[in-house]
Amino acid sequence: MDARSTWFVVLPDSAAGTGARRLLGGGTVLDYVSGRPCLVTASADGANGTVVRAQVGVVRLAVIGDTPVTATLLENLAARIDCLEDADVVAARLPGSFHLIAVVGDRVRVQGTASGLRRIFFTRLGGGHGAAVVASDRASVLAALRGAPVDVEALAVRLLGLVPAPLSAPLWEGVSAVPPGSAAHIDPGGLRLRAWWTPPESQVSLGRGAPAFAAALEEAVNARVGPGMVVACDLSGGLDSTPLSFLADAAVRRRDGRLVTFARAVGDPAHDDAAWAWRALRHLSGEHVRTRPGEPARWFADVATPVRGLDEPMFPLHPLACKTGTAALLAAHGARVHLTGHGGDELTVVPHCYLHDVARTRPSALWPRLRAGRARERWPLWSCLRALADRRTYSEWLADQVRQLTAPEPPMGHPDFGWEMPLRLPAWVSPAAVDAVARRLRVTARDARPYATERAQHQIISNVLRTAPTYAALRDLTGQVGAATHVPFLDDHVMSAALAVRLDHRVVPGVYKALTFAAMRPHVPPECLARTTKADFSADFYDGLRAHRDQVLALADGSLLVEYGLADPAALRDVCTGTPAETGRRSLPLITFVAVENWLRAQPSGAENTGSTIGRRKGGPVREDAPT
Repeated sequence: MDARSTWFVVLPDSAAGTGARRLLGGGTVLDYVSGRPCLVTASADGANGTVVRAQVGVVRLAVIGDTPVTATLLENLAARIDCLEDADVVAARLPGSFHLIAVVGDRVRVQGTASGLRRIFFTRLGGGHGAAVVASDRASVLAALRGAPVDVEALAVRLLGLVPAPLSAPLWEGVSAVPPGSAAHIDPGGLRLRAWWTPPESQVSLGRGAPAFAAALEEAVNARVGPGMVVACDLSGGLDSTPLSFLADAAVRRRDGRLVTFARAVGDPAHDDAAWAWRALRHLSGEHVRTRPGEPARWFADVATPVRGLDEPMFPLHPLACKTGTAALLAAHGARVHLTGHGGDELTVVPHCYLHDVARTRPSALWPRLRAGRARERWPLWSCLRALADRRTYSEWLADQVRQLTAPEPPMGHPDFGWEMPLRLPAWVSPAAVDAVARRLRVTARDARPYATERAQHQIISNVLRTAPTYAALRDLTGQVGAATHVPFLDDHVMSAALAVRLDHRVVPGVYKALTFAAMRPHVPPECLARTTKADFSADFYDGLRAHRDQVLALADGSLLVEYGLADPAALRDVCTGTPAETGRRSLPLITFVAVENWLRAQPSGAENTGSTIGRRKGGPVREDAPT
């Protein structure tokens, strides 16, 4: 399996760009007025997504992805464009998730999504007057073009597991990322970045914001449902997948299609997803598919098989075989699109630090919410007051994390109202890895700026940006074998609608996911919105680990993280032979190792593919069996 089987590259309108074109396969789908190539895709028919193109005079537009745009509509939009900045209207006009390429004369603009679900990377090929700045949706493609070595210090940062978005630099030397919400403007002279999206102020009331959120989510679902399509949708019974199922059901009925809902059973008698899913099924049309526990594959199956072409470690990787097996199963039922509730938690669950924001912006709203939080979490009052008194800026908070990288986990039952989740490295990392992460943290902290002035708003955006690359990789990998995974919650218009609602309105004591609950009341029967529980998947984790321990140990044997000086072999072996329940540790250190080790083994072998190493053993063995 290779996530790099679909890609596109954007070239400058120059002789250097034409020279770079000769390094690429694929097909040219967009040219400049000069006749030079501009947009090259993995195949001429745009295998990495639907490609819609338009040309009006010196203006060319191309949209790649999941949006119901037509060539006629794109031509109308192109007619309004006089400069690259005017292309803002295209992103604002179109629903769905897509890349946008806009050309005006010899200049080109390329952008992904504000959520990070579709990203853009860039690099410079060649030097001097023969250099070409090229952009792509795949960092791995640019790294292959450059023959770029892995940036081991950037890789060390990924050992944090839950990596804040500002720390998530590309993992190859010489490859850079366009920040989500910004566009790369390329001309024969080089590249500049320009922001086209900024987070909305959280000022809208729930009464006004909920209908806007519902409309955006409905539009996101509709963008993926074509005439006569068979559409699959997860139906766990939770407040993310259930609304999507009802919206999808309405969409396929309007378009003479068919809905297939999907649920996976878990071998845990306390798991209550099935009961809530059956409540919803009484109101839905179509077919329902439910697998037995352990089907179509257990977690940790095949984790020792390198997944090629990923731009970064897939976190988490351990359920991937189950996800791809589900994609094949749903394709057998006729579906090519699989809607999931992924991203719903990141977007609609408000982190505890919102209390810190409310204390400053709307103090009268603080005390009932603080009382509810203390009753639910059993926080001591003095701990809450101390957390509320924290005045650190985001930059100061990041800098303070350097001293905490190897500290014990924060005690349970005490609130954390910081800008992000506390940063901790697993116990199996080497001292050299700790030093590398500390260096990167100090550099990042100097100029770090939050995504929003409110801590909760910043953390929500950071969580979305952190998880979106995994959902993008999952879309590509599942699409290769069957029904591609789609995450409507992370469409830009949905994200903006959610962020616009006041924080104190998004949290209502006694109501789970207050924004979703209010938004979906016109679309979902009340009995299906009454759920206040969230099922636990520990049974899947431990069953899979027992069944596929050999896969985990195969990753530990001859670990490249050890070879690169990032992991202590004895400590790593300890975490791979025990379980979190047996060792008293969380599952995160094991999940992190599996994801990062698999990614590293998928890279071309040899010392030439490693940049400035960190504690790498000189003269160490070179893996001859790594995939190329």
